[in-house]
Amino acid sequence: MISIIVAMDKNQLIGKNDSPNGIPWNNKEDMKHFKETTIHQTICMGYTTYRAIGRPLPKRHNIVVCFDKFDDECVEVRTSLMDVIQEYKSNNKDLYITGGASIYKQALPYVDQLLISRIPGDYSGETYFPDFTEYGFQLVETKQKETFQLEIYQRGNL
Repeated sequence: MISIIVAMDKNQLIGKNDSPNGIPWNNKEDMKHFKETTIHQTICMGYTTYRAIGRPLPKRHNIVVCFDKFDDECVEVRTSLMDVIQEYKSNNKDLYITGGASIYKQALPYVDQLLISRIPGDYSGETYFPDFTEYGFQLVETKQKETFQLEIYQRGNL
């Protein structure tokens, strides 16, 4: 299954340029959820997200999509997000798309599932998750956590 995993506030804010890791909040419970969901899995992110994190995430196969020359022996570097998605779909392997906004926008027409952590509160930042209403996703489950709400959406034709 191809999934997007993302944390956002009520306004779909996902990023803040001047924060240490690009995230507008510090939510330990959501970080734990992200780790537990993606551990021992393949994650795919854009170069800007990779730079914001500053290192490959441990115990995961890290794919970084980058259109410019970029070498890092600790990650798999690919130039086409669509090629990565198609490869994982055709091989029936799980893939988690982890950001940023441009990667999310490119992936939305092709992913099967959205795992959205809704972080309560008002935050400032510059980067927003794209509108996904036109892609046929349906909310199938909501899980109330202590410090956030997990919303699971699946594409309507699944």
